[in-house]
Amino acid sequence: MTLQNVQIVKEPAPSTDWRVYGDIQDDEGNPLGNFGINGTSINEWWVTQDEIFQQRIVSMFQLVMAEQIANGTAE
Repeated sequence: MTLQNVQIVKEPAPSTDWRVYGDIQDDEGNPLGNFGINGTSINEWWVTQDEIFQQRIVSMFQLVMAEQIANGTAE
């Protein structure tokens, strides 16, 4: 699978959301889908994922958070 025409755009404040745009292709370049004409909202997508998936992502993210906290770079 490959991604083409990818854009990741931060929504204007006061929103904290991001949108992903692009086309999804198989390894031969055949279209499999896309993120939609208006992109896919990360916030809206996140809340539709099951709890096990969310927990796996949060478990990975906690390492980044811990590193920032330990280095004093967390906001």
